[in-house]
Amino acid sequence: MKTSMEKMEDDSIIYKEVIVVGNGPSGIITSLMLSGRLPYFVSREHPDEMLSARLKTLRSPCLITQDLAFLAQGLEGRSTNPVSLLMDALLHPCADLGLDLQPLVEFKPAGKEIDHLVLGRGPPGGSWHRIDPDVLTLSLGSWMSLPEKPFPSRSANENRAFSRDVASYYENYAKEMQLTKYFENDAVVTSVIRLGGNESELITLGDEEVLKKRNMWVKKLDRDVSERVKDYFVPLNEDQENRCFVTTALNCLLARYPRRTRACKRRSHQAKSESIIIPKHERKKPCSCCGDTDFNNKSPKPHLFHSHSLDTFSKPTVPFYCKLNSTPSLHSNSSESPNWLIESINSETNTITKYTCKYLVLACGSYDSPNRLDIFGKGEDPEWLIHDLRKLENRLDEKLAEEDGEMDPVLVVGAGLSAADAVMAVRSRNVPVVHVFRGRSAEFTKQLPENMYPEYHKVRQMMNDGGSTYPLYAAYPEHSLTDFDPESQVVVLTAKSGDLVKVQISFAAVLIGSRPNLSFMPPDAKLGVFPDKDIDSKSNPVDINPLTHEVNGHEGLFAVGPLAGDNFVRYIPGGAVAVVAELYRKKGLVEG
Repeated sequence: MKTSMEKMEDDSIIYKEVIVVGNGPSGIITSLMLSGRLPYFVSREHPDEMLSARLKTLRSPCLITQDLAFLAQGLEGRSTNPVSLLMDALLHPCADLGLDLQPLVEFKPAGKEIDHLVLGRGPPGGSWHRIDPDVLTLSLGSWMSLPEKPFPSRSANENRAFSRDVASYYENYAKEMQLTKYFENDAVVTSVIRLGGNESELITLGDEEVLKKRNMWVKKLDRDVSERVKDYFVPLNEDQENRCFVTTALNCLLARYPRRTRACKRRSHQAKSESIIIPKHERKKPCSCCGDTDFNNKSPKPHLFHSHSLDTFSKPTVPFYCKLNSTPSLHSNSSESPNWLIESINSETNTITKYTCKYLVLACGSYDSPNRLDIFGKGEDPEWLIHDLRKLENRLDEKLAEEDGEMDPVLVVGAGLSAADAVMAVRSRNVPVVHVFRGRSAEFTKQLPENMYPEYHKVRQMMNDGGSTYPLYAAYPEHSLTDFDPESQVVVLTAKSGDLVKVQISFAAVLIGSRPNLSFMPPDAKLGVFPDKDIDSKSNPVDINPLTHEVNGHEGLFAVGPLAGDNFVRYIPGGAVAVVAELYRKKGLVEG
């Protein structure tokens, strides 16, 4: 039967220089650049005269070798990250002005391939595969594209794209750009541990007993070897025996090469109190090659006094002791020291895999964990409570197929775009809707032109009207869901004035936003701009260096995409550029 030590040594840990967590657009474009495809200028003429003037001062055509802060100064847009604004200006020149111009950069396979792996819960595309396939994107279809592969529009008049087409585009993009070899799909990251040189950090919480026994074994072996080495080497004072084994090698050289007559003589009176370590079996007699005469016995040669031969010195002894006290290697194919230990489980096979890496890139989206109401707590949700639009539609279709009569209304909580999508989805099935929101009206239409987003402006009109002129719709502005009965499916709505309303419902769709799921990170990581609050892509993104996207206070950890505040796909390539440029600098592939 194998011991705990042997079992631990059998656990294989895969080393990659870079691990990317998340296989959505952020992870895909980061993998593209890590594979060696880098942005090169094909033109330096930009409609922005100031940016064009800065571009013309560049000597190298490769973007990542440039001063990104210099190029990005003065740029504005819907991102707070300067490199993201710069890449958007280069890939979509003056897009916000309605111009459709050719990009100023193209990605060429001229860089160094960095060993990396992308871990994702499903196929490449991330959360786009979990979104309702019939929902239209907010951004134009052309803005959903990644470098070198335009997004295919189904018709010349089509501006926005269906989410199913976006998901298919990203999955095909990874194949066409030959990135699938870097992707590990169906991999759910369960834990990330920062390695600080202490081997106990390599052990998961479930291996406490193994760790205890291993530490006892290492301490015992360490003590035994220490005693052996201490017994093997004993200090000797030069007053007792005037021999210095350190000088023997030099004496050998002096004897073999007569032209070199200079010698560093070491007199006994110069260091009488110096303690020198000499192996016991070495204190016998000098080696014949280090005598007073050379090999031809012609004339005395200058030599170092008190020398002793090193020929019989047992060399492996000290290196063995040093190796025992050094940090054990976690990988055999790289000389890099890993900084992170990642554990993931395959959702299909339940296989657990461990990885180590020097650099970790967080590319998770912002739709992993739906926001919840406090009244539902953290326990098991009632069957009629839903936090996902796609699941709501599936449950409605199943219910309608089973029942022929009228259904009780569906409660929709929220005033955002997801709640508006739910209102439209329920009414399109001739099911009544009870819409509850805390404000007086919708605010999501302020930045959405009515000619491009007519459906959302229609829902805004319904919310302002209160439902008096719209069938199958009842609005409860300035109300909150305060209580519920899980058995009878009766909910209590409380108005701002304190009035109570009870409603019998069939389903409750709580769509009040979502946030990234970073539960796999250490609990004391404190990654946000506001450290004591949960990460939120809009109100509390990860605290990064805006020019490198490295997380402040966490060397070797990077964040891109919504985690870094880039909530639109067109701004995501800038984060990948910042990360790869910093990695090239750290590896000495570019200057400064």
